[in-house]
Amino acid sequence: MRMPIRARLTVWYAVLLAAIVVALSTFLVLQLRDDLEGTVNREVRAASAQIARGYAKEGAQDFRDVSRTVLPTGSSAAQVLTPDRRVLVGYGDLLARRPIAPPQAFADALLGDTRMVTVRLGPNDRRFRAMLRPVERRGRDRVLVVAESLRHVEESVHQVLVLLLLAGPAALGATALGGWWLARKALLPVDRMTSQAKEIGIDRLHERIALPRAQDEIGHLAETLNAMLDRLEQGVEEKHRLVADAAHELRTPLAAMRAELDVSLLGDYLSPAGREVLESTREEVDRMSRIVDNLLTLARVDEGRLALLTTRVNLNEAIEAAARPLRPLATAKQVRIELDGQSCATRADPQRLHQALTNFIENAIKFTQAGGEVSVTAWRRNGEVGITVADNGPGIPPEARTHIFDRFYRADRARSRGSGSGLGLAICREIADAHGGRVWVESEEGRGSAFSLALPRTRN
Repeated sequence: MRMPIRARLTVWYAVLLAAIVVALSTFLVLQLRDDLEGTVNREVRAASAQIARGYAKEGAQDFRDVSRTVLPTGSSAAQVLTPDRRVLVGYGDLLARRPIAPPQAFADALLGDTRMVTVRLGPNDRRFRAMLRPVERRGRDRVLVVAESLRHVEESVHQVLVLLLLAGPAALGATALGGWWLARKALLPVDRMTSQAKEIGIDRLHERIALPRAQDEIGHLAETLNAMLDRLEQGVEEKHRLVADAAHELRTPLAAMRAELDVSLLGDYLSPAGREVLESTREEVDRMSRIVDNLLTLARVDEGRLALLTTRVNLNEAIEAAARPLRPLATAKQVRIELDGQSCATRADPQRLHQALTNFIENAIKFTQAGGEVSVTAWRRNGEVGITVADNGPGIPPEARTHIFDRFYRADRARSRGSGSGLGLAICREIADAHGGRVWVESEEGRGSAFSLALPRTRN
């Protein structure tokens, strides 16, 4: 799973700072070591020059006096070596009693070269910076060795390194927290825009995302999203107008066709085959009329113009009124319609409630096999009154139940025999929502379905 951008920014802050800290720390440690060793080199070089002059002029006593003056106590040594590397005279550290000079550097010094070398001395292999230079006393060649310990250099570098190791993680942690805070602060407008965008649905396209005060990239994103919502709203409105206009235009010719078919069916001159064709055509015209009415209802819902003329409605009477015209359809399919339930009433729009019940009952008849039964029951409980229409049809698969009330949705595997438009159940949901109620379905594949509509209960 990909990390959120806030975490990624924080990680990048920390990684970048870690690289900078490591590079800077390495440079500081190396530069500090080089500077301190350079200081030691200069001290050793200057001290060796003074000691060499004193020894050449005054001998061993002046060698010790000058060494005591120019060399730090306890961390340095000086010695004069004979050509056979024997210590002729020494000063300082106990290590001065043994030859300090490496053989190769000693040989070069005897030949007249001045050398600066690093040597390790003592049981702890302490590092010393040593200067070897030739010196002459009373015509005899000697080699002067002046050495100073690098211990204080190593201790200083070690102390700085420890401080960097302690301060580095603390700086990284502070940077990570600061980076997280900065990323969060920078992305807060995006979070607000995301929350607002989640709330904008197809029925709330008039809403817009609030523009942040800063005119930056995020502000440009908000403006772009609002422009997209403008285009979507315009497109949806044009689609709704098209559907509404088309439905309005179709109602008149469909009504005329229905009237002409009814008149034609009254004639005695029709043959049985012709009468069957006209009756089939009238059924299709009726189906198209219902689809047009459903489209007009949805268009009014989308435009916020689904007006409700509420009055007190007895649900048992509403059930009987919706089931009565559908009984011939049920008889033709050999399906029984059973009405049952408690006596209950509520305030509702009788016409819209009739439309929803008709859709429920007709849907149940359509998908009930011959010899089956459709049960329509009125009930009241928990502050609601409602109607449940149950059938023993093929049922609805679980993955289709969450979409069964969506517009133009048809659960093909469960109801492949149907020829509906996918609008009836959507109409039922919109009517229930307009009344402050709800709809739902309970179904088991192979054992039928039960569609329920619940409305708020009113008291006498």
